Amino acid sequence: MAHTHPHPGESLRNYFTEQLLGILVCGGLGFVAVRMYSNGMLNFILAKEFHLPVLLGGVAILTVIVLLRAIAVWNEAGALQAPAYAGPECGPDHVHDATCAHDHGIPGHTHDHGDHAHSHDMSWVFVTMLILVIPITLFVIGMPSSAMAALAGRAEAKLAGRNSAPEEALASASLRDQAKDATVEKEEKQADGTIVRTLKTASGLRLRETVPTAGEPRYALITAEGTEFRFNDLNDAAFDEEKRKSLEGQTAILEGRFKRIADKDFTLFRMKMTCCAADTVPLKVRIIVPQAINNINNFDWVQVKGQIQFVKVPGGKTGAETYIPVIMVADLADVRKGEPKNEYEQ
Repeated sequence: MAHTHPHPGESLRNYFTEQLLGILVCGGLGFVAVRMYSNGMLNFILAKEFHLPVLLGGVAILTVIVLLRAIAVWNEAGALQAPAYAGPECGPDHVHDATCAHDHGIPGHTHDHGDHAHSHDMSWVFVTMLILVIPITLFVIGMPSSAMAALAGRAEAKLAGRNSAPEEALASASLRDQAKDATVEKEEKQADGTIVRTLKTASGLRLRETVPTAGEPRYALITAEGTEFRFNDLNDAAFDEEKRKSLEGQTAILEGRFKRIADKDFTLFRMKMTCCAADTVPLKVRIIVPQAINNINNFDWVQVKGQIQFVKVPGGKTGAETYIPVIMVADLADVRKGEPKNEYEQ
């Protein structure tokens, strides 16, 4: 692709083979770039802000390099069919090479070739094309894929676990204890004398307290329809008091990978990609469930719905208060297995 016309003495077959192979491989690379943008495969290897440049680069390859170069090569091939430079000394079997004394008539080639020759080893051309065709081959066999991203996510999570202190189960207070200082938002008395109250605790939880005419009060979490939250938003809010207060008690829906800590306590994590898949880091949110969960394995993809709260943990730097985001789940039915839409949070 480096030459714009064949040199006299150069094999036309080699020249046009090199040009056509270059056009073909560049067309494949451009198609792969555009296709990976359209089918979402870029989500597995690049951060969102780099997707548009990949698309524009693919379009540029297809239009500038492939289309325009194909037109130029087509015109060259047509011009060589009936060379205007053939002189009376050129017989039917004459080969135009460096020994010809007449003008070859090719634009830009009026100089004498008697003092140099052009050697083109096609084996190097094929080696170059084989290297360039590797990303096209990977695309054809389905890489990158969500399965590859899942394996990368597991490896990253295991590595992060080895490089940090092990997570301990949260000492979460019972709903009864949290209800002691709660504010009553609503109260109803049923026909049988049972009193039902809606409470809001100091940690932001909304509870339903059922007080029968005889017996102990019962407590349950109240969850609304829920809103999908990003892991990064919850982690950022943990360091901002105003954000913590605004989010406490809201019902959140999160999707990510499951990592067990205790029977009723696990971490939900997802990978954060800053630039590309090589620099991913895990984002974590703690999940507390009311009963032991036994039907989910580590690294399963799950969806969780529950109330947001922020729990203060010991060990803050220089005595500062440190909080982590926690989702309190009302029922095990709100923890459901699923298929990953995207391993990485954009």
